[in-house]
Amino acid sequence: MKKSYFIKTFNFNLNLFMYSILGLFLVLLSGVFASKMGTLRNFSPLSKIPDYFDKLHNSIVMATVPLVLLLMFSIVFEIISRLKKDALSNYLKSIIETFSLRRFALQSEHIDKTLPEPQSKITVNPIYHDFNRAVKKSVVDITENQVLVFFKIPHSQQAQKILKEMEELLREEISSRNPDYIFSTPERIKNQLWFTGTKR
Repeated sequence: MKKSYFIKTFNFNLNLFMYSILGLFLVLLSGVFASKMGTLRNFSPLSKIPDYFDKLHNSIVMATVPLVLLLMFSIVFEIISRLKKDALSNYLKSIIETFSLRRFALQSEHIDKTLPEPQSKITVNPIYHDFNRAVKKSVVDITENQVLVFFKIPHSQQAQKILKEMEELLREEISSRNPDYIFSTPERIKNQLWFTGTKR
């Protein structure tokens, strides 16, 4: 099964978006500090401090701009492709359904471990942690003719067992959100699990 451009770039774009937001916040914050520190130029012992803040601000700008441009290029490329071959609404639906499916499939990692003393300790279940890491890479790509749902197979055998037991639930969830498509049984290809829906 070949990944679509949307499936290939979704998580990459998501990371770019998060780093871009962080970068823009730091640009604004460092810009405010740089402007406030400008008044120190009149005091000879502290006259070099504004220069350090200016350099820091410029460095953050230089690191953030490429991230924003790369994100914009990737999104614009996807939008143009959708406008030519599909519909822009399906692009938005794909994003919404990807997050919805991830939220549906995620398992609670934290468990309360009771200790002999009157206290409890919260621990992380490594099986669910491995499963959730794989779920966070899942992507739903909706087009006019078909729906492709990609799941990353978890590493551990126990986490794979959870995914296997959830296959029917996942198929029902995906089908209920896309009633105009008929979904076949999921197909595993190496470390990938695919749900494919075709237009009725």
